[in-house]
Amino acid sequence: MPPKPMHYRSPDALLPEIPIIDCDEGGAERLFDLSATGARRLATIARRTFTPPVVAWLDWRSRKWIEKNDSPYVPEIEHIAERLPGAGAHALNLSYEWACTTAAVAPLMMRALDWRLDGMGREVVVARHRSPAGSWLNVTWPGFVGALTALAPGRFAAALNQAPLRRRTYLLPIDWAIDRLKINGTRAMPPTHALRLALETCSTFDEAVELLRDTPIALPCMFAISGANGEACVIERQEEKAFVFDGNEVMANHWLNSQWRRGRARGIDSEGRWRALRASTEQTEMGQGFGWLRPPVLNRLTRLAAVMNAATGALSVIGLEAKGTIAMPVTKVLHVDMPVPAKRQYV
Repeated sequence: MPPKPMHYRSPDALLPEIPIIDCDEGGAERLFDLSATGARRLATIARRTFTPPVVAWLDWRSRKWIEKNDSPYVPEIEHIAERLPGAGAHALNLSYEWACTTAAVAPLMMRALDWRLDGMGREVVVARHRSPAGSWLNVTWPGFVGALTALAPGRFAAALNQAPLRRRTYLLPIDWAIDRLKINGTRAMPPTHALRLALETCSTFDEAVELLRDTPIALPCMFAISGANGEACVIERQEEKAFVFDGNEVMANHWLNSQWRRGRARGIDSEGRWRALRASTEQTEMGQGFGWLRPPVLNRLTRLAAVMNAATGALSVIGLEAKGTIAMPVTKVLHVDMPVPAKRQYV
């Protein structure tokens, strides 16, 4: 018998609500200025988890790299770092330590984001942005400049997953160090910044696919995109190469393409998560609920889950934290219905 789905439609009435923050055209700077307390809490969580000396070193290394980066969002990181007491702004923005499971089933996207940092689920916010290509919703955290999980009504929904670590030796720490040395020599933008660029500048699903497929990035990643008109795909990326899987597909944290199979999958049971979510999308009538959120897609590292509908502009989000061996709700379910523009243009 398959495990019963874990329903989160009626969490405890005492749980806090996920804030919706209207950033208009202000970007991540505006988000930080309106939610600085949350950003300070996140920095405190990081220092408590990894110790202040480690966070300070990560912050220094991240700052040195981002200063020579070609990303258009570097000034926003500097703005946040100048206003955030202590170290943490640069390290948070360049941590790239999440593992996720995402299904692009047009026009829907089901997204579970895992992160090893406790406390992230309680600090989830939804930022409403306005940009040249149209308005969009960013499921994010105060002080985070890139995009990981986002909905652009009438255009597309998109998410980013961490890619497998290249297997160059038999020792994981050495493989990790080699990858970081390689990153140090590139000026290409971080993947999270590339996804934000697509949300701000791409008016259509096809434009977003082209940007995310062809733009050089600093390190490998995986993108999922679900369009408002029935399109969907998963894009597996290395720095200057890409594999595109057209149509409804699920991504976790291992490669789907056969040419890049040599790699260390990320997170907890990546292939098990992929199979479970794929089975859910094939056997269940998908909607805005969380019936698909069950182990192993749901695990102790899960920090948020979201369902996005690019055709209707509907977004559902919940924050989660570990309770024993599984994650449980720490926020109410947030439902947002963002109007779909009659024309895809800047209003």
